Amino acid sequence: MSSTPTVAINTTVTESTVEDLAVLRYLLDLTLQPLDRFDGFTVTEQFLLGALRYQLNNVGWALSLAQRTRTPAFTGYLAEAQRNAIHKMRDRRVWRYWAYEQLAGYGRWDPDPIAHDNVMYSGYLAVMIGLYESLNNDRSFSDPGGLELRWSKRRSYPYDFGSLCEAMVRNMRKRPHCPQYPCEPHLIYPLCNTFALNGLLMHDRLHGTDWSCDLIDAVRTSYTRDGWIRPDGRFVVARTAFGMALPGLITGNDAWIAYWLHSLMPDIARQTWDTVSTKLLAIGTDGQILIKGKAEQLIDVGNYKMGSSGGGPTHGMLANAATEFGDHDIATAVNNSVQQRYPLIYQHGAARHSNLSVLANTYLALARFGGPQRMSELISQDRAEHWRRGPVLAQAAYPDVLVARAVSDGSALDLVLRPGDGPVTATLGIGNLTPEAEYVVTGGCTATLRADAGGAAHLTVPLRDRTELRIAPNRPPQ
Repeated sequence: MSSTPTVAINTTVTESTVEDLAVLRYLLDLTLQPLDRFDGFTVTEQFLLGALRYQLNNVGWALSLAQRTRTPAFTGYLAEAQRNAIHKMRDRRVWRYWAYEQLAGYGRWDPDPIAHDNVMYSGYLAVMIGLYESLNNDRSFSDPGGLELRWSKRRSYPYDFGSLCEAMVRNMRKRPHCPQYPCEPHLIYPLCNTFALNGLLMHDRLHGTDWSCDLIDAVRTSYTRDGWIRPDGRFVVARTAFGMALPGLITGNDAWIAYWLHSLMPDIARQTWDTVSTKLLAIGTDGQILIKGKAEQLIDVGNYKMGSSGGGPTHGMLANAATEFGDHDIATAVNNSVQQRYPLIYQHGAARHSNLSVLANTYLALARFGGPQRMSELISQDRAEHWRRGPVLAQAAYPDVLVARAVSDGSALDLVLRPGDGPVTATLGIGNLTPEAEYVVTGGCTATLRADAGGAAHLTVPLRDRTELRIAPNRPPQ
């Protein structure tokens, strides 16, 4: 594996606004419901972009990014929501489409959605798990059988994060002339393969494997050798393994590829975004974004509706790329357009953009919790050491307690909390404390707390509005 220069870890943490927390509640309400329920999701067919899997992917990624940029010292229901999104991906209703798609496309009956092709399931799922493991001290999805997929009472597929990645590696290496593998039978999308590469990159970092580097290099070479990147700097949307390309170009596709390539090939990612931002976008006199190419703005691919909802997913992809690349002017113009066309609506404390599908809303939520290089850093960097060893907010009742900020300096814990549904006296569970040590509390009902032998403690806090809380070691004077 080629050496990688050491990069300083970005430990900037932002406090969520009241609006941010309302959008976060929308994501949490989708994922904290029972695992067998999909209330609030768009449930249509499971073959195209309106499928449940894509909604779950984006919800999981947005929750991970929110944890990284706002509350790295909060696990609790935020980690639970990410786990739930992954577990919902294991629901047979989410992945059974592949049995029939594979039968129609390859003439073979095998319900296993991971063994042969289908990067649009395996690669996207790998990114969900990699982000979750990057943020939380939980490796249950890497335990043998931790991702078991059950087809029937007699048939199941006992995957885990490692064997999922091994399957992706096999698929990427089985075509020597083409290191990418198909979504739909015989059709290869470069966008989808960025997820496989990012999943492998995170597994290598987290588990010490060595799968991603040569494949990243092989795909990079193939991009130019095999014409995946056109002379005008834009990506072919899809082609067969034998070279026949689908007609047409999609602005959102180029932006989304740039976003997910940033951790893998930052130079190509930047070149692609520069092409999008300079050749395909402009800012109108009203401060809103102008997008070249009308077709993708006519329909919301998350629910197949036309009219007032058209273009929402494209705006979401552009918002993410502009935010990731620090293109403030474009990001502001996209946000202006979103606020004008799809204003936020509130229900039971949660906020979503009106007239848009769940998929489009999750794209926009992901952008909301991002920032310059924040996703690429989350993928490529370990957590800061002081975050790993410091105290965490491990338990809080949802939606009574909304966590706007949670960060540790390695010994103390700083929190900003808000009540979710009116004033409440909340009990918090604090973890990763020094066993049996005493801590000074600022902002709680008691002045001190003592950790038990396992490094845990509980604390009562009155929440009326925005509340700052600090828990610091009670060190005797030197």
